[in-house]
Amino acid sequence: MDTQAYTQAFEALLPSLPVEQHAIRRALLARLLETGLPTRKIERFKYSDLTQWQAPSAVAAATALDSARWALPGTQTQVFINGHGNSVAALDRDVDDSAHAGLAALNASFATHGLNLHLADGEIAAEPLQALILTQPSGAGEMSHLRHHIRLGKNAQATVILREVGLGDAARLTTQTLRIELAEGARLTLLRTQAESLASEGWFGGHATLAANASLTLTQVDLGGALIRSDWDIDLNGAGAEAQVQNLFAPTQRSHIDNYLLINHRAPHCRSRQTVRGLAWDRARGYFTGKVMVLPGAQKTDSQQKIASLLLSDKAEINAKPALEIYADDVKCAHGATFGQLDEQALFYLRSRGVTEASARALLIYSFANEILQTLHFDALREPVTERLLSRIGDALDMELFA
Repeated sequence: MDTQAYTQAFEALLPSLPVEQHAIRRALLARLLETGLPTRKIERFKYSDLTQWQAPSAVAAATALDSARWALPGTQTQVFINGHGNSVAALDRDVDDSAHAGLAALNASFATHGLNLHLADGEIAAEPLQALILTQPSGAGEMSHLRHHIRLGKNAQATVILREVGLGDAARLTTQTLRIELAEGARLTLLRTQAESLASEGWFGGHATLAANASLTLTQVDLGGALIRSDWDIDLNGAGAEAQVQNLFAPTQRSHIDNYLLINHRAPHCRSRQTVRGLAWDRARGYFTGKVMVLPGAQKTDSQQKIASLLLSDKAEINAKPALEIYADDVKCAHGATFGQLDEQALFYLRSRGVTEASARALLIYSFANEILQTLHFDALREPVTERLLSRIGDALDMELFA
């Protein structure tokens, strides 16, 4: 980690920030410099050494981009470009003190904007809210940071879309944090699509707390990035809380995508579901760790994990696994992980029906991913993600899959 580069970028940013924030931001930077970025010596980061990120040059400046092409009919949209937007991020000295404390301090010391959604008790959002997050740095090594907060009151309901798009080929570093607080009976559907540039490095840290009978449905699709890490910590704190998580990750070329999910069952009668699909081409590396902790007193826990991976090149690497730690005796927990290549019997069946080998392979790959894609409920969101995946499949098979 190049501490001098981060310090210089911070000192260049500081004059543009309110004077009353200087002390707390300096304290956060000091925490980053003291803690450093995670390495493989930390168990949670055993697959990713984030000190390998390129040294940053500066914080990316605000710029104007035409965002109309990413409009989603029937939604409200807030646009963030290079970490800048109209919504100001909350500044909090008490950042994460866990295995990713350095990352949280990096984000908090630099982030100035982010999505803020607060709904009162019983309030139901009239329309889904899209946070359109665009990056297009003017030079290599520029950083952009966002800090989001979603708080739903008792029995409130909302759908939020985090749509991340990387433009241009310049190397960049992005970080985001998202804090979710769901009161009793609140329901949140969160759709996150990450389609960063293959020159992008970054981290996303999400932390959700659910009160009794609250519900979180999360879909995350990761298609871009050079060295990308995401961390999700979900705490089921109240009886009857429920979390359903779907994840598709599909690195290509030499990209590295590493996702970590921890669900803590802290109360009785809680339910969690994980459905994960991983694909890797070329020399790419993809990792997923899904861990469920059933803590003492969390009786009647119901948890299932289903993780499947397809390795589409003999030089690619995938490691995707579930993990369980159970400290209660009346629970129903199951997990399963499959790993391999395309089913030769299925290929033979399609070939026997007149389908070419390349088309048969493409169909099986798409079908494998489609279970997750179908949870992106908006056509205008799902279609470009699907198109990008199909383009990647077509490139790998040297064929055109769509006009």
